[in-house]
Amino acid sequence: MSQNLRKEAATRASRRASSNAKPLASIYLSSTPLSSRHNTDEEDVWSETSADTADSWASVGSKNEDGVLEEINWEDEILQNIEDLGEKRTSTREGALTKLIRLLSHKYAADLLETRRDTLLDLLCRSVKKDKSYKESRLAAKVMSLLFITIGESQESMYHNVLPLLKYTITNSASKEVKRACIQTLSLSCFISASYAEAIELLNFFNDIIVTNGKNVNANNDGEVIESALNAYGLLFSGLWGDNKRGSNKAKEEFDHIMPGLTKQLESSTMEVRVASGEIIALMFESLGIGKENDTEENWGEPPDKYEDEEVDYNDMDHLIKLLNTLATDSNRHRAKAERKVQRSAFRDVLKTVESGNRVQERLKIKKQTIYFSSWAKILQLNAFRAILSEGLHVHFQENELLQAIFEFVPPPTLVPGRLRPDSALSFHTTGSDTDSSVTNKKNKKLKGKKHGKRKGDLLEVG
Repeated sequence: MSQNLRKEAATRASRRASSNAKPLASIYLSSTPLSSRHNTDEEDVWSETSADTADSWASVGSKNEDGVLEEINWEDEILQNIEDLGEKRTSTREGALTKLIRLLSHKYAADLLETRRDTLLDLLCRSVKKDKSYKESRLAAKVMSLLFITIGESQESMYHNVLPLLKYTITNSASKEVKRACIQTLSLSCFISASYAEAIELLNFFNDIIVTNGKNVNANNDGEVIESALNAYGLLFSGLWGDNKRGSNKAKEEFDHIMPGLTKQLESSTMEVRVASGEIIALMFESLGIGKENDTEENWGEPPDKYEDEEVDYNDMDHLIKLLNTLATDSNRHRAKAERKVQRSAFRDVLKTVESGNRVQERLKIKKQTIYFSSWAKILQLNAFRAILSEGLHVHFQENELLQAIFEFVPPPTLVPGRLRPDSALSFHTTGSDTDSSVTNKKNKKLKGKKHGKRKGDLLEVG
């Protein structure tokens, strides 16, 4: 550790000597298939670190040359690991990336990263480019996702910096793990930072991966890469037109364009691909109002008044329902029992939306608050953030205003003293006069009723 960091650590330690690190809040994730099937692909990262709790990273010790124990807090650990990304030794950089994943997911470090944004982003781009270590490239892409989650809101320049590199790596990397990590990072960075037009352009990129079965990115018939592209496509579609943000014929055009590819992927040999395809179909049916039994606000929110009474329909409904029913009742003995169970449960939920227009629901508990995610758009968005943040999801719900705005979450005052919820929520921002292109949550939208919750075990609903 450099002398400057040691001095800084000693100063921070003396300032914090009188205070103890607060324990992380407990979290409960529903064990329904919607959540349990989305195992984070950060599992290998967690296995590379110790099994200690996240709080053990808040204060660690090291001996100096005189044998005196020096206290190092988590902020200094982040600074040191950023510095280590510039080292020549590959193992040093990989170790720093692994620690940054754990630290930035379990700690909200916006103030710390703001002044180091360009430096860190440049170092991460260099690591993604490394073709001698797929592990380094993969880990760097994940840290890049955490950087966008922490300070990327409306930072379109950050997105412009990483877009060419990530698309090139997705297309040309020989590692499917690197392709998957870059697809995940690219979709999340676009969702957080890009404009409406850029989101449409990237949607087409993921569309091509789906309809060509991965061939256009040199991953022909690779189920894992195709699944990642499906999840990325679903995230962007949810941001553009989910949660009843109707009013654009572009959504209907996109539906007509992608549906043949999605129905084809329902017959994939990979269970995760089949389920991801089904969820996107349900998202589209929900967003466009296809299959709904009525237009009551109780079931579907705002009526589709911007479609000028044009009825949105799907011509091959009978075939689709038959295919979904087959997947929802699959008893193929060639599939593992656990796989059949997850698939049947997932497609029962998909059928509820496609066949009858019913909504599904997933819940998340943070201490005494229970948040219900009551739309496919919000569930897919939750899964995208959960895949990156893993065990640190609840920390960012409590402290990160980006997640609070997206999911309309109001943390109790006891969790974040003195913090007020921002009135604005995330949207793909527009340029020029294209004022109708705002997508995701409406800005300055006030929460009402049970969304504010009550102090006796808060109950919030999203969607």
